[in-house]
Amino acid sequence: MTVAATEPGLLAPSSFDLNGTQYAVALYSDGVTYVLPTGAISGVPSRPANPGDTITLYGIGFGQVNQGIPPGEIAQGQTSLAAPVTVTIGGQPATVNYAGLAPGFVGLYQFNVVVPNVPASAAAPVTVSLGGTQLPQKLFLAVN
Repeated sequence: MTVAATEPGLLAPSSFDLNGTQYAVALYSDGVTYVLPTGAISGVPSRPANPGDTITLYGIGFGQVNQGIPPGEIAQGQTSLAAPVTVTIGGQPATVNYAGLAPGFVGLYQFNVVVPNVPASAAAPVTVSLGGTQLPQKLFLAVN
């Protein structure tokens, strides 16, 4: 068996596949409102992001953090990924204010990202690269 040091992916469950468009799970700071077209999923609070909004993406498999937390341990506080992460939304680079383990969780990575100034789109493409290698996922966010 071969084990890779990283095998990253953003959280994007099948319930966020809307008519063939796979949205990434992205939350606002309130922790309950998702970055999706308004009313896209019944009973799920959602609204498109505005340029300048800070949103949070989640993922797994992004590898080591600089603080040396071993796999299987709960992240007690903020960490930073050992490899650089870049995010684009709608083809424009986004500012990543935090890229590390999600505090209070095991193996869950958190990315706090500022939405760049992009044209409004119900399905703006999101790309993520780890250490210069783009993730193969084809994901989207709703942007005003």
